[in-house]
Amino acid sequence: MRRRKTRIHRGLVGDRKLVGSGYLSRAELRQEYEAEIAPRTGAALRRIFGQLDFESGRPRRVLDLGAGTGAAGRAVRRRFGEAVELVAVDKVPGPDILVADVLRGVRPAGVSGRFDLIVAAHLLNELDGALDLDGRARLVAGWCCDLLEPDGACIVVEPALRDTSRALLGVRDRVLAAGLRVAAPCLSQMGCPALQRERDWCHDSAEVLVAGRSPVDFSYLVLRRSAPAEADPGRYRVVSDPIKDKGRLRFFVCGAAGRFELMRLDRDRSPANQALDQAHRGDIVVLPNAPVQDYRIRVVAESPSGLVSFFTRESTEITEIG
Repeated sequence: MRRRKTRIHRGLVGDRKLVGSGYLSRAELRQEYEAEIAPRTGAALRRIFGQLDFESGRPRRVLDLGAGTGAAGRAVRRRFGEAVELVAVDKVPGPDILVADVLRGVRPAGVSGRFDLIVAAHLLNELDGALDLDGRARLVAGWCCDLLEPDGACIVVEPALRDTSRALLGVRDRVLAAGLRVAAPCLSQMGCPALQRERDWCHDSAEVLVAGRSPVDFSYLVLRRSAPAEADPGRYRVVSDPIKDKGRLRFFVCGAAGRFELMRLDRDRSPANQALDQAHRGDIVVLPNAPVQDYRIRVVAESPSGLVSFFTRESTEITEIG
């Protein structure tokens, strides 16, 4: 049986008429948000937290901007412990919420000091009617420069819709031009190649929350004030689901060399590249000296430029397969 779409789903994912309207002040919509959207935010953040590294081992102070019903704060405490000092800010009152408008300056009223981690989950797209891309980028850059510790991280999560994802990529390029650095998911500090064509965008996926339903899709950035080491040009992140056509397996991948289609014909499957069968969106493949022709990388059976190593988004350990 097809699941009935709730008002909160229609208003935030369908016609998006609720976006920016202060809908969480309405009890019924708040309840629907807590039941339907908040668990997805938690799943996305669990995925992202696995890619964070703090010099102190864990963040001591966390700022949750656009805290809503508290999903991000709960994810923070589950991951980093109850000892974390959490400051949750939203324009709509709620339990443990510091009521403030993020549009009234970079530092919300009542917020003091700097933070090891800033989380802004599903916030930027809510500001679309008030701020253009330049304005949203300036706001994010201000958070990172004025509110973040020098070794801290700022996580921005947005819906995985084409328009919201591309808007986040536009913010990405603008904050990089302002001197910030992206630590994830990107493997390069160059301009985003997905913005070159209107049909392209970028998002990740977390685990399935309910059996029989689709994975949790989301777009995100992890921003820092200092630059991570530039990735090896032979490393690519998988930015699509597997595409299994007749006689071939394809993915889209993105790295320091650009965004390409990665293709392996079934007849070219070999022990050197069979791990590609288990690759998923968000994983990283290593393709040293892989030739690119017409925006395509072809993996063949025994080529020295074929797939030589692979590791999953959940692990930093590289598994040799060649």
